[in-house]
Amino acid sequence: MRNLRKTFSKKKTWAWLAVVAILGIVLAIGGCAMARKLSAADILSKTKVEFSELTLDSVSVNPDIMQQLGGAIVGGLLPNPNVVAFVQNIAKGIIQIDVGNAHLGIVLNVTNADQDTLWLRDFTASVNLDSLMDLPLQLKDSTCLAPGTNKVRLTTSFPIDNRIFKLRDITGLNAKGRLVVALEQEGESVPFDFNVRHDIPHEELVALEDSLRQSVLNSILSDWVGAIQF
Repeated sequence: MRNLRKTFSKKKTWAWLAVVAILGIVLAIGGCAMARKLSAADILSKTKVEFSELTLDSVSVNPDIMQQLGGAIVGGLLPNPNVVAFVQNIAKGIIQIDVGNAHLGIVLNVTNADQDTLWLRDFTASVNLDSLMDLPLQLKDSTCLAPGTNKVRLTTSFPIDNRIFKLRDITGLNAKGRLVVALEQEGESVPFDFNVRHDIPHEELVALEDSLRQSVLNSILSDWVGAIQF
């Protein structure tokens, strides 16, 4: 009986030691994860986000726009009067049909002042063009934030309507959102909120509006010529 008690006691001791060892490993792993999370948060506290560039990437005109305007005059060189009226209205700053969408590119300079690379795990943001429009932003490419300045490229789009003729009246844009990063590709996530204001020179906005207008007219002209039957 005494030997049985000793054997049971030894088994109980080994079981207890095993539990302690497992708990120690769990706590160590948790401690490392917490340390990495705190390190990522410390790096983020030194991270700076600045506006770099706003571009008109492309314009997509609805493929059925000629049908909306009545099409070209079959067998003739003159367009439908509705096409002429549309072009004249564009020159006057008037759009009365569903034209398509303008696609913008926005580049942010994100400066990582630390020596460690941060993995960009998620991104949620929007850009506000004064009170004219508020647009969601998408991350163009998944990326990591290496030490130094990184260019984070974002995209957005908006419908081509009468608001494009008011672009020259805004004073700038405000981009705000959240970056979620980690010290490792599969590491603990740490959020970082940003809010960036950038004043845009009036001449750049005029150039953007003119480029939008010209892109639409070029597409209409191309569709008209393609619809003419000789």
